[in-house]
Amino acid sequence: MSGEEEEEDVNFRQGNEITSSKAAYTVSRLLGEGGFGAVYLVKNEKTNKSYAMKVEKKVASRKHSKLKMEIAILKAVSGKHFTKIVDRGKKDKEQYFFLVMELVGKSLADLKSDMEQKCFSFQTGMGAGLQCLEAVEDLHKAGFIHRDLKPQNYACGLEDKKHMVYILDFGIARKFTNAKNELKTPRETVGFK
Repeated sequence: MSGEEEEEDVNFRQGNEITSSKAAYTVSRLLGEGGFGAVYLVKNEKTNKSYAMKVEKKVASRKHSKLKMEIAILKAVSGKHFTKIVDRGKKDKEQYFFLVMELVGKSLADLKSDMEQKCFSFQTGMGAGLQCLEAVEDLHKAGFIHRDLKPQNYACGLEDKKHMVYILDFGIARKFTNAKNELKTPRETVGFK
């Protein structure tokens, strides 16, 4: 397999079905794409509930799966500002990993962009800002740093959780504590992130 073939994304179309040992999910549409994969709106046909499914192509040249880091963080953190894992798995034949999680609404960047004045009110800005800080604090308490904080990586919940801010996308996060919950020794050389 050439490097060009390895870098191809997993391209699901509307109606594609992804199965795990827990459930079968039908792809409704693409929600977004990033440097390491894509996020799809999927539906569990048995429960009729919709979720977000992150998919990452398995690439031999990639040392660590970004999706595995995301799963590890979501399993390690506790707090109201993190989406819940619904399902996860890997497809060896098709060479990809997937993570099914609770669906959230628009990002803070999109919500701000939708505003007539292109900015939040003082009250909304303060409330959202405090929740963003709470989310980062909870992440730090679990021993991780995010390394990609921006309005696009925070989103509001849906329905009764529409006033809750969630922190998203832990693809380049890093654990900064060891098994004894002590700070790790700093690396001598660090690549640019």
